Amino acid sequence: MKDKVRIEVLLPATQRTYDFRVPFDITVEQGAQLISRILAARESARYAANNEVDLMFLDGPLSGQIVNPKETFRSLVLSNDVVEGSQMMLA
Repeated sequence: MKDKVRIEVLLPATQRTYDFRVPFDITVEQGAQLISRILAARESARYAANNEVDLMFLDGPLSGQIVNPKETFRSLVLSNDVVEGSQMMLA
């Protein structure tokens, strides 16, 4: 899909990974909030949405670091910090 990147997001509450396609031109903060709301709807018994949610890198050289919430996914793709299938976690 043009202008979107697929990321895998681990939800610690369920220990499951979910695939998302996020638009390049939204910020990480917007993407994390959207993902949080989607997962809260899908896993309502185990997870509640949170506007203070962050994304953390789970693979590559930045593993364990919180992603800057003000960055766009486009800038992360252009810098190769996020590639198709990058693994992240809601934190």
